[in-house]
Amino acid sequence: MIKGQCKQQEQFKGKVTRKKREEICAFTVKSDLCSKLNQTVPGPPRAGAYQPRKMGPTSFRKFYERGDFPIALEHDTKGNKIAWKVEIEKLDYHHYLPLFFDGLCETEHPYEFFARQGVHDMLEHGGSKILP
Repeated sequence: MIKGQCKQQEQFKGKVTRKKREEICAFTVKSDLCSKLNQTVPGPPRAGAYQPRKMGPTSFRKFYERGDFPIALEHDTKGNKIAWKVEIEKLDYHHYLPLFFDGLCETEHPYEFFARQGVHDMLEHGGSKILP
């Protein structure tokens, strides 16, 4: 066994080994010393703020796909609008308004349109039913 260890040591004698560069975190005492010695300190890791994030389906989408909202899409010569199956003033604002606001996160048609237009219509016709 000792002979085997000696052979491995002999193999490494011919090679030049480099010291591993020590990872130095920014804003530490060592990094302050490195800056005085004109050595570089690696920057912080990327935060990933611009990477697309996975979003699960919103509760607005779930309710719409189940058919729980009293709305339909009405095509008009001026563009699309919501055809309310129930008068807007008779809706339960404590239930529906938060769901429509949740739908503002949606980016696909028709969810994005229904959420935006639904919030607009409900705020316009809500009056005293809308609480802060």
